[in-house]
Parts: sequence; C-alpha cells; structure tokens
Amino acid sequence: MTTARIPLTPKKGFRNLGRALQHANYRRFFSGQFLAVIGNWVQTIALGWLVWRLGLSSPFLLGLLAFCSQGPILFFGLFTGVIVDRCDRRRLLIATQCGLTLLMALLALLTFTHSITGNMAIVVALGLGLINAFDLPGRQSLVVDLVVYEDLGNALALNSVIFNGARLIGPALGGFLVDQLGEGWCFALIALSYIPLIMFLLTLRVPPRPLPPREGSIWQEMREGLRFLRQDREALRILLLVGLCSLTSVPYFSFLPMLADKVLRHGAAGAGMLMSSTGVGALIAALRLAWKSHVAAMQPWPLWASLMLALAQIAIGLSHHFWLSGIIAALIGYAILTQNLSSNSLLQHRVPDALRGRLMSFYSMMLIGTVPVGAIVCGVVANAMGLPLTLIIGGLLSLSGSAAIACWSALSQRNQR
Repeated sequence: MTTARIPLTPKKGFRNLGRALQHANYRRFFSGQFLAVIGNWVQTIALGWLVWRLGLSSPFLLGLLAFCSQGPILFFGLFTGVIVDRCDRRRLLIATQCGLTLLMALLALLTFTHSITGNMAIVVALGLGLINAFDLPGRQSLVVDLVVYEDLGNALALNSVIFNGARLIGPALGGFLVDQLGEGWCFALIALSYIPLIMFLLTLRVPPRPLPPREGSIWQEMREGLRFLRQDREALRILLLVGLCSLTSVPYFSFLPMLADKVLRHGAAGAGMLMSSTGVGALIAALRLAWKSHVAAMQPWPLWASLMLALAQIAIGLSHHFWLSGIIAALIGYAILTQNLSSNSLLQHRVPDALRGRLMSFYSMMLIGTVPVGAIVCGVVANAMGLPLTLIIGGLLSLSGSAAIACWSALSQRNQR
C-alpha cells in the first residue's frame, strides 16, 4: 500500500506509550470512557444471553439482534457523517450518552418486572443501534479536537487500550452477573455506568471548532464525502478491507453464546471468558500500536492482520476444546484490533478536517454496519450447517477477499510507476 500523505516522526522511549495523556482534555475523556465501555461489554453478554434464552436457543435471533444493534450504522452512516461535520461534537456525544442511559434503564425495568419479551429486546436493540449510528463517528471525530495532530495516532491507540482493557473485565463480569443476579441487574448497572462519561462531557472544555459553511444540501455533502473516496483509492481500499473483515469474521462475537453453550459446553460464564480472552489479544495489540504509533510504519498492517484473522477464525471453527479455543480467541482479538486501529489511524491522517465526520462515518459503516449483515447470513447458515463450519467458511471468504485486495493494491502501485 502507498504511504500516508502526512507521515509523522516517531518518538522513542517509555513516554511514547501515553504521550496523548499530556493533554488535559484527552485525559478527562480517557477517564470518562472507561466505565461506559465496561458497561458496553456487559451489555453484549447480557443482552445476547437474554435473547438466546427468550428465543429458545435460536441462532437466527442472535443474528437478528446483531442486525438491529448495528444495522442502523450501515443504513444511516452517510447521513450521520454529515450531521457530525455540521454540529458540535461534544454536545452530540452528550445527547447520545443520555439516550443510551435511558434505553438501558427501560430494558432493566422491563426485565425486573418480567415484562420483557424477545421482540421487545430486539426493538430496544434497534434503538441502541440508531443512537450508536451518531455516537461512533462523533466519538472518533472528537478525539482530533482533544490532542495536537502529532499525537492523534497515540490517542486512537489509547482509546483502544480502554476499549480492550474493559473487554478483559466487562464480559467476565457480565457472565458472572447473569449467572448470579440475572440480566436485569446487568442492565441497571450499565445505565449507571454511562453517568460518569456524561458528567465528564458536560465539564469538558473543547477549543471552538469553526463549522464549515453549508454550501449545499445534506445530499450534496454526502456526495462530497463519496467524491473524496473516488479520488483517494488508497482510503477506499482500506475501507473495503475493514468491511470485508467485519462482514466475514467479526460476526464471531454475535455467536459466542452459541459457541460457548452448544460447541464448547461452558454456558454464559464460558462466553464471558472467551470474550475476555479475545480482549487479552486486543489489549496486547493496542499497547503495541500505542508504543509504535508511527503512521508510515502502519501501511502493511491492515492487510497482514486481515490474513491472520482469517486463519484464526478457521482454526477456532476446527477447535472443540475450550482452552484451545480461548488461545485462538486471543489471536482473533489481536488481529481484529491491529486491523481496525491501523486502518483508523491511516484514514485519520489522510482526510481533511472538514470531511472527518463523513470519513469516520464510512469507517463506522464498514467496521460496525457490515457486521449485522454477516450475522444474519451466519445465523441462517449456522441453523442449517452448524456454527463450526460457518466459522470456517467465513474465514476462507475473508482469506480470499484479502488476497484480492492485495492484488489490486499491487497493480495500482505498478501502474503508478
């Protein structure tokens, strides 16, 4: 792949690992996210297990849950990216976090009163997905307002340290709470976990960002973002690689309850442990990228990580031993995080700030929005052929697609010469 337009000079030494934390605004944002992200991982286990139980162990309903939770990011991503570029990012995140809190409180109430049904849980998941369609590109875009440009790659890596550090705690905690207290207490605690981040955002002081003039309609601004991708083929290839991995491999997360229960025979606690093992690998990758966040060095990482992810997914489909699957899950986490974070960093350094919200929305569409499409297909195939074979097929498709994108990139470089 070609080099990024703005290569940064790497800093050496231990201080390089957390240099973005020298910025007060980013430190506060970093701290405020931690509990909320733990809550997100608890939600993944608790809501998935609730739907699995209410749906009488249906893999199709797990796929439908993933589709409703993440599908809006795919279908509304073009629109939400324009909104992120048009509005105050801090205020947008305050609104989205308040919305997430209210929905989780409603889900807790319905569960405590035994009024919850599978259909209700799916509807609430759809509401969460609609809010996240605004929250994810807004959160990605806000980071650039909190640090100097040279520390952006390190800030993105530290965000992933939070995300994957919380993955070590949240899934295991979610599995424990489901086993000991039930899903209702999980949802109540998740609602409380958003409050510190809301308080941090309310007191956060972000330098004023001049909003770009509105020279056309929302549709015209959407086309402006698409025009950027047509002109920057390298950014397009990065996005396609992210989308391929999310479509064929990342639905693995949606089927952890089924993998733990039906294949590995370890129940809800086993699903939490597999998620935590995935988080170990991802945390290692995040620390590596935080330490070596030189953008130019990341150019080949998305492709190599995609190939590693495909092979690991094939391996976990072949495994029927819980502890071996846990080791492979760590490799999956390492590959997913390396692929996603290096792609994010490369894209952030290629895009002008006026288009940042739109490009981060495209990134969210590829990263998150394609997952439910893959999850629905995987649910249907898993019903007919079983989950292990479904995982193997997905890994083979990811391997083939990654090789095709690598050939396209090599041909483009040859033509440029």
